[in-house]
Amino acid sequence: MSEGRVIVGRAPVHRTADPNSPLDTHYHYGERVTVLDKTRATVHCRSAEDGYEGYIAARQLGAPAAATHYVAGLGAYIYRVPDLRAAPLDYLPRHSPVAVAETGIVTRDTEYARLDPAGFLPLSCLSAAPPRSPDLVAAAELYLGAPYLWGGRSFLGLDCSGLVQQAFRDLGVAVPRDTADQREAIGSPAEGELRRGDLIYIPGHVMIYAGDGIVIHASGAGMRVRRDRLADLPLDPTQFAPRRP
Repeated sequence: MSEGRVIVGRAPVHRTADPNSPLDTHYHYGERVTVLDKTRATVHCRSAEDGYEGYIAARQLGAPAAATHYVAGLGAYIYRVPDLRAAPLDYLPRHSPVAVAETGIVTRDTEYARLDPAGFLPLSCLSAAPPRSPDLVAAAELYLGAPYLWGGRSFLGLDCSGLVQQAFRDLGVAVPRDTADQREAIGSPAEGELRRGDLIYIPGHVMIYAGDGIVIHASGAGMRVRRDRLADLPLDPTQFAPRRP
């Protein structure tokens, strides 16, 4: 087995080597993976971040590189030349680790970082340390309005467990990718009244309790990350399985 690094902003991860097989998740730029098997067209790999296995296109994988910075904000566009008016090459999600090879490149008062092996990012989009939020709810609120996307883990699209995973990442905590695995791994059953930051699991879905009867979740019905009053959702309270991180 060998190691590799994802070299595209978002690499769709399929269940089998057939690109028409179900989409399960996405790997992000800079994510390290263990290569389990490969052909000329596809790579079977396992994420070093959450252990999720699947198949990506071989062209989306490159050699590991040491990160010097991280994409902050909700993400950033990478350019072939240091010019924000140029057509972007790709979108790098929040937390993407990058290797900065050169700084001090200025175009129209905007400073750019040249990345190793290629591409330019506005330096203001990067931080020397992974971006952080004060708590789980604040982290989830960053994604309000983002579209729902099955298997998504970025502001360009998330599913319910992807939102939870990315929110925990803002706290420096790695959690599993799927809802069922998260429920088993995160915290313990919440007792008494719900508290801010509790997770509410129902079959096939997870929500983050924001307090005052409000939840934040990536809603397949609403097709976006949204705030909802828990009492207004068509849910059976007997199915709730609150967890307290």
